[in-house]
Amino acid sequence: MSPGPPEIFAAVAVVAAFVTAFVLVVPAARRHLGILHPAVAWLGLEAVFFGVGSIVLALVDSQAGPGLYVAGAVLATGAGTWLADGLSRRREGESPVPTGPVEVGARLLGPPLLALASIIAIAPTLLATGIPLLTGDITAARSEIIGIAVQLVRVALPALAAVWLLASASGHPPAGRRALAWVALVASLVFTTSLGSRYLPLELGAAVVLAWLLSGRRLPGRPAIAVGVLAAVVFVAFGVVRAADRSAGDPVGFAVERTVSRLFLIQPRTLGALQERIPAEEPHFLGATWLRRIGPLVGRDIPNLGYWIYPRVVTGEQATAGYAAPGLLGEVWANFGIAGLGLFGLLGVFCERLGALVVHRRTRLVDAVAGSLAILFVARTHALGLMGLGLLLALVLAWRWLAGADAGLGRDLLAAARWRLGSIAKHGWN
Repeated sequence: MSPGPPEIFAAVAVVAAFVTAFVLVVPAARRHLGILHPAVAWLGLEAVFFGVGSIVLALVDSQAGPGLYVAGAVLATGAGTWLADGLSRRREGESPVPTGPVEVGARLLGPPLLALASIIAIAPTLLATGIPLLTGDITAARSEIIGIAVQLVRVALPALAAVWLLASASGHPPAGRRALAWVALVASLVFTTSLGSRYLPLELGAAVVLAWLLSGRRLPGRPAIAVGVLAAVVFVAFGVVRAADRSAGDPVGFAVERTVSRLFLIQPRTLGALQERIPAEEPHFLGATWLRRIGPLVGRDIPNLGYWIYPRVVTGEQATAGYAAPGLLGEVWANFGIAGLGLFGLLGVFCERLGALVVHRRTRLVDAVAGSLAILFVARTHALGLMGLGLLLALVLAWRWLAGADAGLGRDLLAAARWRLGSIAKHGWN
């Protein structure tokens, strides 16, 4: 069926919304972090995981709903960032941000002990289910690795690798040996890959790269491109290996189809499935999916959205029941529908404040690493929900306080929330 005017309008709206939103966040990005700004990172990943697919759904499957909602969320986020940046210019001015070499500032045993604690936390699950990559059914084994234990791994292992690599580059290698930093990075990549997830090692690599760039360093051109290509090949190949029983003798075609589906289509299809069910079959949950224990109090059975919507998204693709991550977009629609777009304006404000805070503190190694993780997780809300994002940011903050001295972090957090970072930059904390 060829697309009608609503579907064509939805596709055009997605393109226009992303262009407009990028224009709106440019002023904040120019002041703070450039292409590494949280709002820029968020828009970039949303364009990949929601933008392209929502256009395809509109023009090919005649589904206008996902595209219109994506466009609204993107515009609201861009507007929130722009408004917060305008307020920052009035209240904080254009005071110079701290510059200079990155201080080490990390406790000697903090990062490695926190990384060890994360592995110990996930060990009982691995002992019970086996290491996913070594089991006969990777998907089934991987589905058991959930909860706070894996979130600890997502924070502590990338943080250790980034801290030790940055410390080595600053002339303070762990135990006096630069090679130990690279061993930690490779071991962390191997361990996260063994958990059967393609995104855990990618997150680890992205966090390390972000921390490296936030510290004022550059990536070597050709080696960086080579590593990026290798990572892309491994990402695609791992997806085929994980579902080898469904390749039907055509691994190349299956790899292309599966990669395109997972990168560009799965998220907007999940949003579309939620729009089909809510509010036609279920009324909006009004925030109850974030506080599921209140279900009995309001007389409703509050489902886990990812498991609840999964059969509508990937029916017949695999025997094992799975999870279709609704992401923040899907969660907001399920809870508030169109009215929830205002929450993305608040997300834009948060992105602007996070960018200002990261710039203000990035001359300390532990702050550069914590900032890289925070930016990464905010950008990953295409798959992370509100509670998942909140938990990860809380773990990043806890890691930061345990990994290095406070150095005025609490005051800076309060100042960022009040748009007062400029006065601290000019006059210090006293």
